[in-house]
Amino acid sequence: MLTLNKIGRFKLILISLMTALLMLMVVPKIEAQEKKISPLLEKGIGQYKHENYDEALANLQQAVKDDPESSLANYYLGLDYKRLQQYKNAIPYLRNAVTFTPKIIGALVELIDCLYNVNELEEANKWIVEAEKEGIRPAQVAFLKGLVLLKEDKSEAAIASFETAKELDKTMTQSVDYQIGIAHLKSQDFRDAQKAFKSVIFLEPSSNIAQYANEYIDALVKREEAMRPWKFSFGTAWQYDDNVVLKSDDASIATNITDSADSRTTYITNLEYNHRFDKTFGIKAQHLFYYSKQFDLGFYDTLSNTVVVQPGFTLENGLLTFPITYSHSMVDERSYLSNPAVGGVYNFMVGPSKMGQLSLKYNNKDFLWTPSTEDEDRDSNEIITNIGGYLFFAKKKGFVNLRYGFNNDWAEGNNWDQFGNRVTATVLVPVNDKLNLTVSGDFLMQRFLNTHTVFDIKREDDVSTASTLLAYKLTKDCELQMQYTHVNNDSNISIYKYARNIYSTSIQLKF
Repeated sequence: MLTLNKIGRFKLILISLMTALLMLMVVPKIEAQEKKISPLLEKGIGQYKHENYDEALANLQQAVKDDPESSLANYYLGLDYKRLQQYKNAIPYLRNAVTFTPKIIGALVELIDCLYNVNELEEANKWIVEAEKEGIRPAQVAFLKGLVLLKEDKSEAAIASFETAKELDKTMTQSVDYQIGIAHLKSQDFRDAQKAFKSVIFLEPSSNIAQYANEYIDALVKREEAMRPWKFSFGTAWQYDDNVVLKSDDASIATNITDSADSRTTYITNLEYNHRFDKTFGIKAQHLFYYSKQFDLGFYDTLSNTVVVQPGFTLENGLLTFPITYSHSMVDERSYLSNPAVGGVYNFMVGPSKMGQLSLKYNNKDFLWTPSTEDEDRDSNEIITNIGGYLFFAKKKGFVNLRYGFNNDWAEGNNWDQFGNRVTATVLVPVNDKLNLTVSGDFLMQRFLNTHTVFDIKREDDVSTASTLLAYKLTKDCELQMQYTHVNNDSNISIYKYARNIYSTSIQLKF
């Protein structure tokens, strides 16, 4: 599922700052309503007005302690806590300021804003009703009402309230349009959201809020591309592999193998169709084609076709998919492997920058070449489970991925029953707007369950893989990739022990 999360925690602060700016910038001259202002309170108010909020706090706290029923002292202490973003501490004092005598009208809007920030929406609605009845700052109250409705997932009503605020005060247009865009996002009206954010940028392109709106537009454009029903990609690569045949490291075993290195050309295509039936259910159909042609070792030419049908359910905070696949592979122009599989994958967000992943897969592997002996029959049923997580950074253009996997393979032949534990780590770093660096490491510990019928021991393989990939965007839909991969299989049976290095340069095109 493609989600559009908040662009950063500081944007939550932005909402409060916008609200404060939308309120009257001049604190009402309510001091005259008090019969007498103590020197301590006067000093605290002066410090507050000069934005010395930390210094003002102690004096205002003492002023309230000295005169707990002073609405003015309560008001300024509540304001000071609010500017320090201690909203819960501010609420009781602002509440006193609107209930004590004399009532401080400006405190009502400040109180609603604090209640909104701590998600006390029921009480916020109560004071909104009172502010509307008394006609207190109607444009600002309508704006705050829209924010509260937005948190209550009442997007349509929120938009109506924001429009009212804009009609009452045209200076609020940019802030209002930004929130209207957010409301359309929540209701998944992405085209209207894009229009609203474009309006924000048009009004004042250099403002901070316009920059945030532009980031939302970029995310919406990417989403629109991702949700296109038809997608096609093509890639071709030149590769050099110094051990195509997996020649053993043991020279005494590999004496008859002279040619193990070779170059090859690979071709990959991916045709994909996506269809969403509603906001929660969709289906993806996919065909993948792979062909590799060796320059010299033609026996290892490989061709495979894979078909995928994947129903998916969009949940409140994640995506649940059930991929059903069938793959058929040929080696040396002969059918080699038939592989149907079915599974489930659950991706779920954990906060704005983390994602968890759980998966379960069943594989049926039917090797179509006749084995040399019954004990070498690799036909099998396999279960694979994975648990992992992603940590996103650099505005979600980069990530760290850690994954643990377990598989159990029940083979027909005695020598191929095995289970494995796998740990994988991947880091993608966006070097700049066009260049990405990906580094990954993988360790697979395979343990075979039966005593090998030839070597008379239980086989144990530890397979280590390290890879580095540089990807450079030549154009929006064309990417140049350069990759190096090293594989080392450390086995307790010499014939299965090998090392391998693969160098690759490729071009990837998207349509």
